[in-house]
Amino acid sequence: MERRTWLGAIAVASLLMTGCAASAAEAPESPNPGPSHTMPDGTVMSGSEHEAHDARPENEHGPSEAAQMVCAGQVVTAVAGVLGLEAEVSPTSSWEKPMFTCTYEIDGRPLVLSVHDATDEAEGRAHFADLQNSLDDAEEIEGMAGLGMPSFSTGTGIVAFVRDGKTLLVDATALPSGLGANGSKTQSEAAYALASAVLVCWVEHD
Repeated sequence: MERRTWLGAIAVASLLMTGCAASAAEAPESPNPGPSHTMPDGTVMSGSEHEAHDARPENEHGPSEAAQMVCAGQVVTAVAGVLGLEAEVSPTSSWEKPMFTCTYEIDGRPLVLSVHDATDEAEGRAHFADLQNSLDDAEEIEGMAGLGMPSFSTGTGIVAFVRDGKTLLVDATALPSGLGANGSKTQSEAAYALASAVLVCWVEHD
């Protein structure tokens, strides 16, 4: 894929993701910022209980806020925009520590965004390396298109980045070709654009 195509996807993602940090905070499973806090399992904790919870590993009781962003707010909007859908799709999610998975059904075909939600950066980097090595056609995304992060693309619709130990993987291999409003995007181009959108959101959240 040409570098200019991927860099164009970053620009589109940036426009789509304005205010994504605020939207992510409104996601149903995100902790509330007030005196009480709703946990990913639906329980409500008082402020004092939450302080004790904060001292524990961030994903002991569920996925991090960054991981949940792939399934909420402006990422949902970005999926519709990148794929040229007439309406937003309501995704489904699952959590099997340390993996948070979000699936968008597009005309009966799954688009899967997942985050290996490691709390230790070395552990996350090791997972990313193992994942890349497990895919025969995975090639490093070079130059500016790599956004200064370890990243790879299979060329068939799988794109992955690792940031702060968290591995983001977008799998668009089940989608048909000819994606987007004008039907010109390949699966890989769509996957890259969506990965860029999530990364924009993560940067805004910092």
